[in-house]
Amino acid sequence: MTITHLITADELEAMGSDARFELIQGVLHEMSPSNTDSSEVAARLTIVLGTFVYRNRLGIMTSEEGGYRIENSPDSVIAPDLGFISRDRLFLRIPGKLFPSHPDLAVEVLSTTDERADIRRKQELYDRVGTPMVWWIDPFRRTATIHTQGQPTRHLTETDFLDGGSVVPGFSIQLSALFEVDFRLPD
Repeated sequence: MTITHLITADELEAMGSDARFELIQGVLHEMSPSNTDSSEVAARLTIVLGTFVYRNRLGIMTSEEGGYRIENSPDSVIAPDLGFISRDRLFLRIPGKLFPSHPDLAVEVLSTTDERADIRRKQELYDRVGTPMVWWIDPFRRTATIHTQGQPTRHLTETDFLDGGSVVPGFSIQLSALFEVDFRLPD
């Protein structure tokens, strides 16, 4: 299939759930499946962060299938590995449609198929649309890079604590817990 025009968010949605693409300023970008390591870390973080978010009624979580329409004309649609939308912004949600704005927290778990240029382009997009916080988790280096709007980028090692700052207040977990073979939910 050769596409000779910019794609809209509506056209992307019409492709159905089998279409594994993100849309960056009208251009489709294929999303490759993650490897087991990346998927496992994303699943662990989903459990821990999701439990905290729902237990404290802070908002909702989305998985890698959750799409966010973050730019219009040309359209950009992203699907972070995990997304958090605060309770205060849930009024924007339209049942059966892409969320019409950025997530409050986007979590990207790096995979061996991710390329530096794509990561940089996506972070620039998150910055441009005002995403309050982005976590880039690297399961191979056992590190995380934290982008918080208006603050310097932070680089964490596995001995550091990953926290939600003012975006997910009260959430904190030692980064190493996401990489442990004998994973246990924090108390």
